[in-house]
This record gives sequence, C-alpha cells and structure tokens, in this order.
Amino acid sequence: MNLTTLRGSVAFWDQFAPWYEKWLSRGTYHRGIIRAVSEMIEPGWCVLDIGAGTGVLSIPMASIGCSVSAIEPSKGMGELFSAKLSSLDVDTVEIAAIRWEDFQMGEGGHYDLILACNSLHLTQGGIAGGMKKAFSLGGAYVSLITEINQDIFIDFRSIDSLQDRYNFLSIRKYRADSSFFFEGMHEVESLQEVLNSEVQVSIEEGRPVERDSTDIAVVWWERKNGL
Repeated sequence: MNLTTLRGSVAFWDQFAPWYEKWLSRGTYHRGIIRAVSEMIEPGWCVLDIGAGTGVLSIPMASIGCSVSAIEPSKGMGELFSAKLSSLDVDTVEIAAIRWEDFQMGEGGHYDLILACNSLHLTQGGIAGGMKKAFSLGGAYVSLITEINQDIFIDFRSIDSLQDRYNFLSIRKYRADSSFFFEGMHEVESLQEVLNSEVQVSIEEGRPVERDSTDIAVVWWERKNGL
C-alpha cells in the first residue's frame, strides 16, 4: 500500500485510521524514515509535525527529548495517536486537530524543525503550496519526506526556488517495503469496502499479503544565518 495513492476527505481518513495503524504496526515502511530523521534531530528541539497521523514520527522524536506540536485534522487518526501517547506516558507531544491550511504560528512561536511526511499532497495548493507555507514560518530546519514514484510529479528544484531563506542541505532516496500484512481474508474484504477498490493479495505462510514497495525521498533545508 502506498500512501500518496490514497485520496479522500478528512472523513475518509477517519474511517481509514484503524487500517493505517494495522499497516503501520505490521510492516517496516517507516523504519528508514525514522532512522533518517533520528540522524538529523537533536534532543531538546521543538518540532512541528505536519500531518502526523497516529504519531509514527512524533513519538520517536519525543522519545529522544524533542517537544512536538503535531497537526492532524483526522479525528480517527488523532484518537489512536492520543491513545498511544497515554499508554506510553508521553507528555511532550501536543496534537492540534486542524488542517495545515488553517494553522497559524502563535505569538513567540519558534521551531527547530518543521517536518512534513506524506501529507502535503493532500493539502490545498499541494506540495508546493504546503512547502511555501512551511518555509515562511522560519524554522531552523525544514524537511519534506514523500513518496516519489507514484501519481504525483515532484520537482524539488522548483520547491527549493519557492524560498530564499534556506540552504538546500541534502536529499536521500531509497526504496521502502510498503506491503500490507493481513490476519485473514475477512480483513482484506473489510479494507476493500473502505477503499471501494480491490486489494490484490497473495497467501504467504497462511496469511494474505498485499506486496508493494515505493521510493522515498527525504529532503532537508537549513535556514541561512541571520534570516
């Protein structure tokens, strides 16, 4: 299952949230992303996580000492996220149930990192519009993480040209396993109802599996000195 091929309103993501969490917990999709982010961030950073889902990046960042403001408009995603924070006794993450389009920086606000992972393509104005707003907030670092071999064409040079306050630091590309492991065909049938499309599975060791993979890009910018 590839995230950027999924489209829908906030109501869709509310309904899809339990399936997202099952896909997340049973697979390895985010391991490379978490590793790439962990190599860059430092304890004590204040991070803005745009489209945080159920906390797949927010929670690991909080675990190494970051303070995280997570934006997640889906109630379904937010409820699962909040439950995980409670079970793990994490108190350095705050969830705002708003759209990125409606987010406004509070008085005296500052972020060491503004991060968007597989989320801005769903916002008004798409990735370009979402990144232009991210750059405008003046965080010390900005990172865009996205699938790059799906239906969305991404011109990273054009994204970089949207701003003049940041130096382009790096881009890392790699292939991730995005397979979905099911407990049984009943789960496959239930997910097909949510997606309103057929899910192609094979049987491996007695369990249905939707085998898939995708290419990921992890891109970083650093604010120029004095800006």
